[in-house]
Amino acid sequence: MPAVDRSHDAAPPLVRGCCQVWWARPEDVRPEHDALLDEADLRRRARLRRAADRRRLTAAAALARLVLGAHAGCPPGRLRIDRSCSRCGAPHGKPRLAGVRDLHFSVSHSAGCVAVAVRRGAPVGVDVEEIVPWAATELVDVALLTLAAEERAHLLGAPAGARAAGFATYWTRKEAVVKATGAGLTAPLEEIVVSAPASPPRVLRWDGPGGAAPPTLHTLRPPVGYVAALALVDGPADVVEADGAPLLRAAAR
Repeated sequence: MPAVDRSHDAAPPLVRGCCQVWWARPEDVRPEHDALLDEADLRRRARLRRAADRRRLTAAAALARLVLGAHAGCPPGRLRIDRSCSRCGAPHGKPRLAGVRDLHFSVSHSAGCVAVAVRRGAPVGVDVEEIVPWAATELVDVALLTLAAEERAHLLGAPAGARAAGFATYWTRKEAVVKATGAGLTAPLEEIVVSAPASPPRVLRWDGPGGAAPPTLHTLRPPVGYVAALALVDGPADVVEADGAPLLRAAAR
């Protein structure tokens, strides 16, 4: 299992060959964290109607900026994060730091959990999902849209009580892959085949560009009630998970 480090008020150094995954909760957010966000962050937040969604976005944006600023040697509020789509130019593409080519990051949040992954030298993708119950017919419908035939057969053949966690595991593994590769919404998830939920995470089949090797998958340790996955392009890395609450508290002093 990856090491967990919860002792730091500041981000430890990020060396090549290591990937840091930082965890936080929307409850960690304070009004002082608004100073870390740029105009684009604030516009995105203003479009959200629910207060819970606005807190979650604030936590994710503030934590990402604190971690990236520490590793880029730049004040968090001065970082410029580019979300331009490489295909159409709209602001829904894979986020990247403008002017800092060496740092790669990925952000995910679900319900009361936020994750930020950061790595040097190669792309990374992270996804976290709350385990929520599904009606049997709804699960079949969503599985038809997102899972390959062999994945569906395995999921629907599992005990009913294990299916919600099983689907969330399949989903996070696939989402981490498309985030790492930058494929995003253009990637048909049913064409990416990953290992069964009880097996070590692996990409079993995918149609990568130019015959590229699939990303390496890691299982993460989110809070109880969630599942999460990490995808790393260009080979594995040492994965360190850390509590982001001390970073957010220090920034709010």
